[in-house]
Amino acid sequence: MTDEDDVTMPEPEAAAPSDQYVRLAADFENFKRRKAQELADAMRYSAEPAAREILPILDNLLRSLDHAPVEGGETVSNFVNGIRIVVRELEVALERLGVRPIVAVGARFDPALHEAIGAEESNEVTEETVIAEIQRGYRLHDRVLRPTLVRVAQPASA
Repeated sequence: MTDEDDVTMPEPEAAAPSDQYVRLAADFENFKRRKAQELADAMRYSAEPAAREILPILDNLLRSLDHAPVEGGETVSNFVNGIRIVVRELEVALERLGVRPIVAVGARFDPALHEAIGAEESNEVTEETVIAEIQRGYRLHDRVLRPTLVRVAQPASA
């Protein structure tokens, strides 16, 4: 026997690690495929908790519209109070999801949090200060979802 014969004739023990490697590789590919599918499903249904929080509020708003007043007086007052209650429910649901409003009026203007849509000079401020909120901005935890649209007071020129 030559050294060549040893190479060409695999022994039974040498074949076993090769089979184990093929099985391991197949198991790993199956694992990767399952994890990719789980990740895709998680991303696809990531809005589910938010939707579950918001749907009851939508139901209440729809019920409110069914009972919208056609006359003035106490009926309108009750309707407005009902809408205020539903708005508060929506705010609470958003808070549970980690969504918080950005404090604006009276705060120093911060372009990362505020979007200025108007400005005026004022002798009452020493730095750019938010004086009016046009549209409320929100954060999700520490990320800005939407900046607050604001009017800004600037220090008067000398």
